[in-house]
Amino acid sequence: MTLQALVWNCRGLRKKGVSTFLKNLIFQYQFDFIGLQETMVVDCDNSLFRKFDSLQQYLWEWIPSRGKSRGILVGIKTSRFDVGSFKKGDYILQMNLWDKEIRMKWNLMIVYGAAQEEHKIDFLTELSRFCDASSEPYLGEVTST
Repeated sequence: MTLQALVWNCRGLRKKGVSTFLKNLIFQYQFDFIGLQETMVVDCDNSLFRKFDSLQQYLWEWIPSRGKSRGILVGIKTSRFDVGSFKKGDYILQMNLWDKEIRMKWNLMIVYGAAQEEHKIDFLTELSRFCDASSEPYLGEVTST
């Protein structure tokens, strides 16, 4: 199974040049899925997505940021995958996927871990709960600052 994927701690999706850079990466590599961490975006809408996904090739889900931390945005290429369901936590965005090419179910989990020591237990508890909730294989990326 070959996947083209981008998982990037972008440190601010609305910063100058980030949308153009992302659009160029998507055009060049035709990613099957995209996971952006630390987006620093509270609310996402179609006008934001059109800046880097003008052909609307992806299904987008997100977890809002809290102040200047967290925030996850995941894009799934709809020509490759069907999304059966998704779950959002404080630190995790998880999607149940059906891969149309290899005809297999699996889970994508994009995680942005707690930066502060006092939130580590909450983060690890949530991660454990998500992993225990499914029998399909996981593909995941964990970042913690």
